[in-house]
Amino acid sequence: MVDSTEVPEVSWAGMVEWLTGSLVDQPVALIVEIGPNSYVSEDDDEEVVCAQIQVLADGVLMLRRSRVELGHLLLADYSAKHLTLDRWHFDGHFEDCTDGYLFSRDVNLIANTCVAWFRDNWGTRSTSELGCSYRFPDELIPSVDADDVF
Repeated sequence: MVDSTEVPEVSWAGMVEWLTGSLVDQPVALIVEIGPNSYVSEDDDEEVVCAQIQVLADGVLMLRRSRVELGHLLLADYSAKHLTLDRWHFDGHFEDCTDGYLFSRDVNLIANTCVAWFRDNWGTRSTSELGCSYRFPDELIPSVDADDVF
């Protein structure tokens, strides 16, 4: 186990760089969630600032910002064909999304907007106060290895 005091603190710019790199070449339906590393959903009833990024089709990412814990969307379709890109939406489409959402192919825009949400809007003192989790999509049919013989 690594003591958190042994890990060098990541700057805000470093977090943008890390997040940008983490979102490239990822599978459709991947979810990346960022929020306070001390948050425990069963224990906390108060406001929690969080962000969620989900990979859609055709290189489009969806960023959702909220002051309540975000659920995992069960999207019927990951197509980005009819989405308006690079514009904030505040239409209340997602009940748990209190502070809008954005669709974009611009990974840097998504990463910078996500980091700014914590740094500028909520006074998060450092990246060490944040935690991150990934949720990869499940496969209905496992991929077949070329060496498998039936």
